[in-house]
Amino acid sequence: MWTKTKSLFLSRLLTAAMTGLVLIMSFFVPAISKWYESFSDGSGLIHGSIVVPMCITLYICEVFALAALYSLHILLKNIYRDEVFVPANTACLRKISWSCIFAGCTLFIFGLWKTIFFLAAFMAVMFGLIMRVLKNVFEKAVEIKSENDFTI
Repeated sequence: MWTKTKSLFLSRLLTAAMTGLVLIMSFFVPAISKWYESFSDGSGLIHGSIVVPMCITLYICEVFALAALYSLHILLKNIYRDEVFVPANTACLRKISWSCIFAGCTLFIFGLWKTIFFLAAFMAVMFGLIMRVLKNVFEKAVEIKSENDFTI
């Protein structure tokens, strides 16, 4: 039977697996960039080879992804310890949202070479905005919880 504990364990396992995948992918960024250039059609406002701009974009986005995954790891660890409505979780959600927004900005700039990346940028920024809303909800819940803790 599926329980909350198993679900939390799966979330932590998938977060660790994704972190490993991002780290492994960093060794293959140049090859991925060359491979993508070999078959991609269409271009953006800037013409020419996309290998170097794509490598730079992917490495920058990797930093943001690792920051978001680390914050997600801390968030899941706090939830595992039954520390849900605490300021540390709000900070984790804030870091995740900014990581997504900054990654979206980076992808937007790469969209000048390949217009399809404007869509990826939009999705990353949109996810960052959703995370900001969740952060605001959590922040309010932390405030309400702290008020209730001081009430007799």
